[in-house]
Amino acid sequence: MDHSEMMARMITQPVTPAKFDGWDGVLSALADCLLQVQGKLSDADVKRFLDVGALVYRTCCQDEARQRWTPEEMASYHRKPPFGA
Repeated sequence: MDHSEMMARMITQPVTPAKFDGWDGVLSALADCLLQVQGKLSDADVKRFLDVGALVYRTCCQDEARQRWTPEEMASYHRKPPFGA
């Protein structure tokens, strides 16, 4: 299977929406899948999967924040000093 076919299958694959409790449930399912195959992957491959999972997490968090927060609230949050600083 090539990249285009994988993308097409992920986009068109029917799933039951009620099976997961939102994006965090989907990320948890991805982690479960990775746990099952990590022994067959190199450390670099596992790191790449984890990096992509982190990107998915941040993208979903940012999208959710945009839907929940006003632009003023978002700007205020980003002006806060880092935790522990």
